[in-house]
Amino acid sequence: SGTAVANYYPALLEAHHSDINLLLLTADRPARLRRTGSNQTTDQSNIFGAFVRASFDTDKDLDLSKVLSGSGPVHVNLQFDEPLLDQDNSDWLSGIRVKTREIGKAEAIEINTDSKKSLVIVGHDRAGFSVAEIEKFASDLAAPLIAEDPLVFEGAIAHAPIVLSDEKARVALAAETVFVIGRTTLSRSINAYIQGAKKVIVIDPRTEIIDTSRTSDEIYTQIPRVKVPLDIDQSWHELWKKYEALAAIALSVLPEWSEAELATVIAEELEDDTALFISSSRPVRDFESFAVPRSGLITYANRGLAGIDGNISTALGVATQHSESYAVIGDLAFLHDISALANPTQDNLTIIVVDNDGGGIF
Repeated sequence: SGTAVANYYPALLEAHHSDINLLLLTADRPARLRRTGSNQTTDQSNIFGAFVRASFDTDKDLDLSKVLSGSGPVHVNLQFDEPLLDQDNSDWLSGIRVKTREIGKAEAIEINTDSKKSLVIVGHDRAGFSVAEIEKFASDLAAPLIAEDPLVFEGAIAHAPIVLSDEKARVALAAETVFVIGRTTLSRSINAYIQGAKKVIVIDPRTEIIDTSRTSDEIYTQIPRVKVPLDIDQSWHELWKKYEALAAIALSVLPEWSEAELATVIAEELEDDTALFISSSRPVRDFESFAVPRSGLITYANRGLAGIDGNISTALGVATQHSESYAVIGDLAFLHDISALANPTQDNLTIIVVDNDGGGIF
C-alpha cells in the first residue's frame, strides 16, 4: 500500500527491455476507496502503463494462462476487502491450479551465403540463444566472433572494443556482412563498426517489442541455418588475430593496480561453474574490453535498461541458484542498493566493490 508498488519500477523496466518473464502481483484496497482520501490508497490499476504486456485490476478469480504464455512483464492488481480471511478459516489455496504449457519455437530459415569476410557480433544477453547455437552458426559461416560477454565464448576476439576504437582498424577489418545477435549496448566503437558495415543482419526473437534493427538490412527472429557451411578464410581470421595481439601488447603496459587488471584477474582466476554477476556502468565494460575470452563461467548482468538499481539484490538472487557466486559492483551501484544487505546474506556470495569515485564514465 502507499508508495510500495512504485518500488517495482526499476525491476519492471529491466524486464520490459530484456523481454524477461516477470509476474507482478500487487495487493490493493477495494476500488471503492480510490479517490476518497483513504489512507495509503492510490490508483494502482495500470500504474505501469506501456511497460507491461498486460494489466489486470480485479477482485475476482482470473485465468492468466493465455497471458502468461508470452514474454515480458504482466501486472495483476488484486483488490482485497476486509475481512481478509473467512471466519471458517477455509483453505483458500485449494482452488488454485497450475496448468503446464508448451512454448512453440519459430522455424529457422535457411540462408545461402558465399561471403568470405563475415563477422558475428553477440550482445551480452545473446538474444536468449545458447552459446552452442551461436558458436555453431559462426563456425558454419567461418566467421570470427565478437562477444560483449567474453567469459562464455572462449574463441571470441579479445579486446574488440579497444581494437575497433581506432578508425584505421575499423577500415582494415571491414566485413562484407555483419551478423548481430541480440542488443549491443556496451561499446560505442563496436556500434560504430556496425553502423559502418556494408550489410547488417540482426538476429533477435524480440524484434516485435524491442527495436534492435539499427537500420539493418535484414532481421531474423531465429538463428538461420547455413545451407552450405563455408571454409575458413585464413587471411581474414589472421587479420583479426593480428589486431587482437596489438591490443594485448598495448594493455600489457597498464599498471597492475587498475580496473583493467581487476577484470583480467577475476576473469582468469574464477573456477569453472562459478556464477559471476557484473554490475552496470563501468564494471561490465571493463570485462568486455580487458578480460581474455574463456568459457566455463555462468555470467549475469542487467542489460535490459542497464540501471544501477537493485544490483546487490540481483546478485543475492543469483547466489540462491549456484554453489559459488561472485559479484563485481561499482561503488555507486553498491550504494544505490546497500539496503539489500539488510536481508539474510548468502554465504556463497562474494561481492567485490570497485571503489573508483563513481567511475567517471560520463
